[in-house]
Parts: sequence; structure tokens; C-alpha cells
Amino acid sequence: MNFKILSSRIFTGNPEQPWAEALCCRDDRIAAIGTNSQINAIDGTCETFELHGRLVTPGFVDAHTHLTTFGMTLRWVDLNNLTSVEACREQIREAAAKIAPGAWLIGRGWNHHLWPGEQEPNRHDLDDLLPNNPAMMIRTCGHSVWVNSKALEQSNITCNTPDPSGGRIDRDEHGNPTGILREARQLIEEHIPPLTRDDLKQAVRSAQDVMLRFGLTGVRTMESFAPWEAVSELDKENGLKLRVYHLVSPDHLEQGIAAGLAPGKGSEHVWGGQVKLFADGSLGAATAFLHEPYTDEPANCGLPYLTTEQLQDCTERAYQNGFDVAIHAIGDRAFTNSLDAIEAARKKYPGAWRDSIEHVQLVRTQDLERCRALGITASIQPRFIMTDYKVASAKWGLDRCRNAYALRNVLQHDIPLQFSSDTPVETCDPRHGLYAAVTRQTPDSNPVGGWFPDQCLTLAEAIKGYTSRHAWVTHRDWDLGMLSLGRTKEWFAVDTEMTIVNGDIAYHV
Repeated sequence: MNFKILSSRIFTGNPEQPWAEALCCRDDRIAAIGTNSQINAIDGTCETFELHGRLVTPGFVDAHTHLTTFGMTLRWVDLNNLTSVEACREQIREAAAKIAPGAWLIGRGWNHHLWPGEQEPNRHDLDDLLPNNPAMMIRTCGHSVWVNSKALEQSNITCNTPDPSGGRIDRDEHGNPTGILREARQLIEEHIPPLTRDDLKQAVRSAQDVMLRFGLTGVRTMESFAPWEAVSELDKENGLKLRVYHLVSPDHLEQGIAAGLAPGKGSEHVWGGQVKLFADGSLGAATAFLHEPYTDEPANCGLPYLTTEQLQDCTERAYQNGFDVAIHAIGDRAFTNSLDAIEAARKKYPGAWRDSIEHVQLVRTQDLERCRALGITASIQPRFIMTDYKVASAKWGLDRCRNAYALRNVLQHDIPLQFSSDTPVETCDPRHGLYAAVTRQTPDSNPVGGWFPDQCLTLAEAIKGYTSRHAWVTHRDWDLGMLSLGRTKEWFAVDTEMTIVNGDIAYHV
């Protein structure tokens, strides 16, 4: 498709030409970019879009998602933003009336920090609603689940079941499971019937429809091997419009390599090259791994999902196969452990690695220096600031929170920054992330002045977080991430809601 964009405010992301008024695209590439008069002087028949001063940016990329899981949540019980356990029970009651006897009921989004008293639920809160159906309700962060007695029974979880490595089964005073499992969701999920290939493909289609509407042209997704197969098949069927960079777990590394998932391989729309690892859990579940105890739980420093030695071993396996790593680290000790593991692995396997640490929610200043020296990208979800600032203040204390979600500190240490949503944890609409990065406030302007406003970014800095760095991390910096001559034409017209992917209009109102 050949076309011209005129009378716009184009944020290019190109430091040599940060802004432009118009551009011309031919044969899936940007042929010219400049002023209206320069673009109008170009000969040839092109469709022309007059945007009347509206903002155009490079295509937004959500650099940390769970693509098929997000698509599935559109079919699950929606517990997001509900302000009491009773409100959650009402949603679950309605869904329970519609399912077949014995079938699993799954939901997601509960957050006890929004409830009066902030008390977590237990199995008894589900048992009367679902006496004969197993049920799993995933916390908004994805790191804890709330299940009923039937689910515990079908998963063979009793008072004698040991805690899994890196996880915990909450128990009452008699040692019986309460129905809350932290970093142990796999104990339940391995007893849920697996999704079919068609289920996964439909989930991708559903997620894609929403993401294109929000101006996303690509995602980086953290999932198992089966979703990668579904995405790849959908791509071959020409059903994929988004660009999808797929990360693989260490458990699926060999399987992925055998099936062709490897650095430098893939299609125009689907490729991969990173191994996803976990150093800890989450803030809301109080499993983020800290150097010092939680302010409200003096005996708790969180949980190391993998030890430093295990992280190093997995990183070395990735490097041996040419893969970079992406390590989930929310707590400051998890961040330290991640740096230790990467630094040690690189001594054995030196190279031009493009590693990232995911979340980076609490970091000591001395570790930012180490991160810069190692050339590691900080992959952060600014939308979390809106949701987490009260919880972080209570659980980590205000003194520590000066180094929490510290976007300005990251940039001042010359650490590359990329943004994302972790959807379905948060909405994948990047405009929410941009707002949070620039204001550090909720949509209703709380807290007044912003939460640690010295960490606010400019709008241009925030847009770069959603555009240019992802291209480097995913080894596509030669043609994606900015609007400049010869690059693939991917952009989002903010006010007109037009999303262009690979030169085609993927969404337009």
C-alpha cells in the first residue's frame, strides 16, 4: 500500500529528525519524511490522509505481555477492580450457574488490597458457590491463586503436600490448605484440561483485536511452547497482524529449538530469541524478594523463585544456545541476584548479549550502576504505579519507595528503558502507561502532585519506552522502532485511532 500522511505532528523517534509534518510510504517502507511541501512534491499516485495536526508515533510495542492468557481472560470470570470479596462472589455465582457439572471455573483479577480490611479470601469463600466444580481464581498479579476445596481435592493437595520449590501453600492453624497458593499455580494447572490449538488461536485473535485498537503493532510475550505453536500456525494462515516476539522458558528451550524457535529465525511477524526466568514473585502477594523484610511483615523477605545459582545455570544454558535472557525481578534482592547470575554467566560465555530484567520495581542505587555496566535493558510497567503506589508504600515503606518504579533514576544511569503492561495484569492500552510515566498519578489525579514526582518522565521519553528499545532487544533495530527513511512503515495515529502494521491498515475508526 502506498500513501501519504500530511498535516500531522509526527514523533519519529529518530534523534537526527525528532519531528516531522508529513511522510510518504511506498512498498512497505518509508520513502520520504519531512514537510507537507516536500511530501506533496513527490510524484506518483498515493492515497492521502490529512490528519489536521494529530499526533503520529512509531507503532507502540507492549514489551511484556502474556498474549494468549490475555485472550483467554476475555472468556474467564472478570474480577478486576472489584472492591470486596462479596462483589467477587457475586461475579463467580453468576458464572457458576452457567457451567457444566464437574467443569473447571477459572477467573482472574481479584485484588484484596482493594477490599475493606485487605483480608485475603480462602477456599470457604468459594465452596458454597461451587461444591461440585473445581475453581481457580487468579490474583491480578498472576502470582497467587484462590481455589476451592474441590480444586484442592482434584489436584491432590492436602495437609501433607510439601511446598514446591520457590512457592508456598498457605495453611491454617491445623496445617490444612487455606485455598491460597503463592508461586505454586502449576500445582493446580497441571490438573486442568489443556487448551486445544483452536482455543489458543482464538485467544490470540481476541487479544489481537483489542491490542490493534490501542495502537499496538507488536508484543513481546512470555508464554509456554504451545502458545508459540498456535501463534506460528496463525501466522502461516495469514491471521496474524501483530508482530509477536516469543520468549521461551528453560523447560521448553530444547523443544523450542527443535521446532525452529531460535535467534535469527522466524517470519516477518513471529520470531524469538530470549529465555524467560523468574528471580522472585510479586509485591501484592508479598513474594517479591527483598534485601530487608517487608515493612508490614517483619518476618518476611519474600521468596526467591530461583536461587542465584539456578539463575546462573539457566542463563548459561541460554547463552550456550545463542539465546539472551529476560529475568523477572520485582524485589531489590531479586534484582541483585539477577545481576550476579548474568555477570557470572557472561564470564563463561562472553558475547554481545541483549538481556533484560523485567519489572525492576525496587532497586538499590548501587545495582543501577552495575546494570548500566552490563548493558542490561530495564523492562518496566509504568501502569503499575497507578495500582501499586499505596500497597508499595505500606509494604516497603516510603524510604525504600524512593527507589521504587524509579524511571528517572534508570534513565539518569544511562540504562536503556522499555515499557509494557504485563497484560492481563494491567490494561494493554499504552496511553495508560504513558500517563503514569509522565504524571505518576491515577486517572483521578492521585496522589496530588504525583508519587515521588522527581521520577516523572517527559512525554517524548515515555513514547521512546514504548517504541525504540523493544526493537533493539528483539534484534529488529535495523527496521523497527522509529519512523525514518527505509524503515518498515508502522505507526499509530493517536487521535484518529489508525494503526498501521507492515504497511497495511490493521485498524481504523
